[in-house]
Amino acid sequence: MPFNTAYETDFYKIEVNLEGNLLYSEWLRHVSEDELITGGTKLYEVLRDTKIERALANGQAIGALTPNAKEWMSVEFYELLSQTNLKRLARIMPVSVFHQLALESVITRAEALGKTRFQVKNFSDKEEGMKWLIEA
Repeated sequence: MPFNTAYETDFYKIEVNLEGNLLYSEWLRHVSEDELITGGTKLYEVLRDTKIERALANGQAIGALTPNAKEWMSVEFYELLSQTNLKRLARIMPVSVFHQLALESVITRAEALGKTRFQVKNFSDKEEGMKWLIEA
């Protein structure tokens, strides 16, 4: 299934397959708070513009999140994604348990605040995440 690059920097990449209604994003290294917000906003813009409904977000390399970054993700980021056609988000989690817990706390808070209007499921492996997206 071919993907085309929609956005790429030295820290983040977004690829889309319009025919398959799929998006793949990947953090390429540890990122700063500003980079996280830039990348997250660009993900929203690509989802908004393409109307893609299924996304796989690879956060294995994202690193530690600052309290402000976690707050932005919980309150702003998931609200932005909920304004798109997104139906399913598969998240590939970092290997570090500490980083996994940080990302888990973000989605738990976003759900508690009513910011998510799509399914979210976590995976340790890209193939498993893609399989879940495609079976929808």
